[in-house]
Amino acid sequence: MLLAAEAISFRGGYTRAVMREGRETILLSQGAVVTIGSIQFEAESIELIGPNSRYIVAQGSVRIEDPENQIIINSTDISYDRETEQLLVDGWVEIQDLANEVVATGAYLSYSRNEGLIKLQIAAKLLRHTDSGPMVCRADSIEFDRTAERLALVGNAEVLWKGDVYQASVTTVNLQTDEIIMEGTIRGTVHG
Repeated sequence: MLLAAEAISFRGGYTRAVMREGRETILLSQGAVVTIGSIQFEAESIELIGPNSRYIVAQGSVRIEDPENQIIINSTDISYDRETEQLLVDGWVEIQDLANEVVATGAYLSYSRNEGLIKLQIAAKLLRHTDSGPMVCRADSIEFDRTAERLALVGNAEVLWKGDVYQASVTTVNLQTDEIIMEGTIRGTVHG
């Protein structure tokens, strides 16, 4: 991806810019908003760092809206690499995936925007609307492939759906077919 080809617009109540080579930084605060292509970042403060503003670091009431990928992310702190399109959150995060009718939360997020891969860790939870009612997935770690519409739940995996409970060490859920595959120590309760 060519960073220079993508225009960046920004605004805030306070702005400080250092444009010396090797130390390029723009700091926005007091209601900072940065728009890059279709993505909009809002936060109490946002820093654009490096040549061509490659890195974005946002802190305080962060909200990211990406209408192109139909995703909204809310958190307290994020870092984003524009070149690799990798978003990291080390703290509580909530994701709304409007395309797949999914809401997910966790205490750590790694999101590869160009690959459509989301990894949530620490008290990870994903809720999905289905024709048969809500599907609730919990695990120590959840990997969500948005393109393939597949979930991999690892560590204390639990799926609650249609009044049934599925528990295993590792669980895979196909969101297109609603197929649930469990591995390891398996327990469940099914209402017939």
